[in-house]
Amino acid sequence: MTPRLSTYLSIPVAPLLALVLLTGCGKREEPQAALSAPAAAPSGAVAEKSAAADTAEAAANAPRRYIAVRQHLTIETEPEQLSTVWQAAQQRCVEPTCELLNATLNKADDYGVPTAQISVRLKPSAVAAYTTAISQNGKVIEQAISREDKTDEVIDVEARQKNIAQLRDNLRQMLNQQNAKLADLLAVQKELAEAQSQLDSMAGRRLALANQTDKVAVDIELRARRSVAERSVFAPLMQSWHEVGYRFMENVGNVLTFVASILPWLLLLWLPGWWLIKRWRNWRAKRRASKEKQA
Repeated sequence: MTPRLSTYLSIPVAPLLALVLLTGCGKREEPQAALSAPAAAPSGAVAEKSAAADTAEAAANAPRRYIAVRQHLTIETEPEQLSTVWQAAQQRCVEPTCELLNATLNKADDYGVPTAQISVRLKPSAVAAYTTAISQNGKVIEQAISREDKTDEVIDVEARQKNIAQLRDNLRQMLNQQNAKLADLLAVQKELAEAQSQLDSMAGRRLALANQTDKVAVDIELRARRSVAERSVFAPLMQSWHEVGYRFMENVGNVLTFVASILPWLLLLWLPGWWLIKRWRNWRAKRRASKEKQA
């Protein structure tokens, strides 16, 4: 054996083998870590999807809330267009999407401006289109929305409907019983008629509540735009001055009306009164004359 070969063989083999094995293990663990890292992401996404599903399920299982919504709009238009806008708002309300509840037009007096009111009930999907179409004819100066919870009232009516319906069915079964006495049958018939009457009343009440909660009530007030002179700082003073004069003349007219209404009665009562006074004076004069003769 040569000296160089003996030198190589004299190097310890065990440490070299251990180093090679460790290097190979390290290289194998790196891909496994790389594979395990993306696996953590899908597990987080699954958790988020599960939470979203639980939220949606909870929302679906939550009891329904019955809310009555009312919207109020105040629109300012030109005085000559107010009546046209008021009529257009009525014509645009077409059943079954829209239900006209009230429509009022107030003509202007000598010192006021014309106004108009219209109340409708719309399906929620038609509210935006209706209010937008009416608002295009003027300027929206006020807008308000109110919400009233009708859930408790709806639940109470539905529960009473269910109980009365069960009572009605039980009474009908009692009518079909054999060998029942006439007095009992008459009493059951009376209770059945009363139960049916209450059931019809509850059905009407439930329909009215459904009309309030399934639709949106919209109240629109139309005002005529004032002129520049009417919007000046002296406009309230002038209006008050005209109001004072109007009230004064109105009271004078009331006095004249009162006098004209009691004048016939005064004439009717004056003649008997004048005759009684004349007779009393004559009697008094005669009595005085008789006393003077006796003296």
